[in-house]
Formats: sequence, structure tokens, C-alpha cells
Amino acid sequence: MNEFGILAVICKWIGIVLLAVLLLLLLLVFLVLFSPINYRVEGEKKDAPGGLFRVSWLLGAIRCQGSYDPDNGLKIRLNVLWLTLLGGEPKEKKKKKRKQKAVREETASANTLPIDTQPSGASLIGAREKAAPESKPELQSAPKPEPPTTQGMERRQAKTVRRVRLEEIAEPEPPLPEIEFPEEDDAFFTGEESGEKTKKGIPPIVSEIIHIEDKKGIFSALGKLLKRLLKGVLPGNLFIKGTFGTGDPTTTGYLLAAAGILTARFGNDIQIKGDFSKAAAEDVEIRIKGRIVLAYLLWAVLAFLLTRPVRRALWRLWKARK
Repeated sequence: MNEFGILAVICKWIGIVLLAVLLLLLLLVFLVLFSPINYRVEGEKKDAPGGLFRVSWLLGAIRCQGSYDPDNGLKIRLNVLWLTLLGGEPKEKKKKKRKQKAVREETASANTLPIDTQPSGASLIGAREKAAPESKPELQSAPKPEPPTTQGMERRQAKTVRRVRLEEIAEPEPPLPEIEFPEEDDAFFTGEESGEKTKKGIPPIVSEIIHIEDKKGIFSALGKLLKRLLKGVLPGNLFIKGTFGTGDPTTTGYLLAAAGILTARFGNDIQIKGDFSKAAAEDVEIRIKGRIVLAYLLWAVLAFLLTRPVRRALWRLWKARK
């Protein structure tokens, strides 16, 4: 095989590897965009509040779940494939605890000797006498110096302290205040403002935002964007039951009006009653289940950006930035 044949084989294998990497990246992007984020929330409040939640993504490769109850509190666990990143006790800590238990058992068995091997009282007394160190003569402590008398302290203070009259102390003169004179400006005398100052006062991007055309079309496109985002985020199944009160009859009425809007969307799964006498939340049951697809949210944002008035406004802002 000549050199050109070897080079062709090498290029062929490099192309196959690059194509495999490209297909793998496309598969990952497809999974990230089109794999839904499933979420589920359940809770109730009767005698005491409690509940649980669960979130999964990438076909269950990433899972997060948690629960709450008054006895155990809040518990959260995060798993990526077979690895536990949050919550649960890691294996290393378990191994350390097992080793510590084994060491404690060994030390306890070593300290408890049998009765036959324990030494008698006479042998213990002889061992103590042998182990007792010989008494050493006590060293004579050096005499402590006598504390200085009060007369000597007064003489030292009289030597070091000198009285000074107040007249002899010269007060420092206060510094003169610095006067800043404003710079001369011809526009001040003529009454005309310079063009540079007006430009510096308002940035060009702000002026372009103020003078944007077709603001009505931009607001309508923004409203469509919000509707699409809410549609992609709101749950598919929603069940709420309970008696609610805010303590204010007006806000409680607003709450019941919002519940009526949800009833039109979810039907009999919304069973909310109002308590206009006090602030309360009694016999509450909540079940929420839904999914979020990132591809749909990305499409909603791109559709907003590619709208004609939004596209023109963005182009003008880009020019003003330059």
C-alpha cells in the first residue's frame, strides 16, 4: 500500500470518528430539548401539614425527591443515574462507622481480662513500691525581691512629670478652606446648552427605546409570549380542596374569583370554599402533576424575537450600542 492509500485510510477513520461525535452531540441536544421535566407535588393540612414532591428529567437519569412531616422535617434526595449527590448517607461514612465499632469492640475485649490472669493484691503492692520514684530533696527557692515602696514611686513621678501653664501651649491655626471656582462655560452666559452635554445626559440606547416605533405590536407579541410560557409551565392535572380565608372579606373574594377561573380550566378538581370571618386554611388537599418541555419554551422565545416589530427594535438597539 502506497503513502496515498495510508493517508486515505487515516482520513476515512477520522471522518467516521467526527461523524460519530457529531451524532452523539445531536442526540444529547435532542434529549435535553425534547425530554420533558416531569414534576409531581402532593400535600395536605388537617391536623399537621405534610407533603412530598418528585422531579425527574432525561428519562429519569436525574431525579430529585423530597418529603416533609412535623416529626422528621424536610428531607431532600438528588440522584444522577446511580449516584446520590444529595441526601442519604454515603458509603465512606458507613465504612468509617463500621471500623470505629470494630476498634471499640477490640479495645473493650482487651481491657476485660479473665480472673486467673489478674494479679493478686500483694503483687500489686510490690509493683507499686518498685515503681514509686525516689524522693528528691527540695530545691531552695530564691528570695523574692521586695516590692518598691510608695516613696520611691512618688519620686520617680516627680522627676518625669513637669507642669506646664496653659498660656505656654500654642494652639494650631485652623487651615483655610479651599475654594473651588467653577470652570468657565460660554453656554452659561449665552443661555445655550452644548450638544455634547445633552448627548451625555441621555444614553443613546435609552433614547432609542423611547423613540421605538410600533409599540403596540411589541406589547401584543409580549402578551403572546407570556401566554405560551404559562401554557408550557402550568400543570396538566391540578386538584385543590379546602376552606381558605385571608382575614379580609375583600381579598377573600378575590381569592374565590381566582378559584373560579381555575374551575373553568380544571373543572370539579377545584373545590375551594371561602371563610370570610377569619384567616384560615382548613382540610386542605393539593395534588399537582405536570411536565415542562424546554423545546416548547425555546420556540416561544424565538417566535417572540422573530416578530417584525421586535426584530426592528432589536436592530435599532444594536446600532445604538455601536
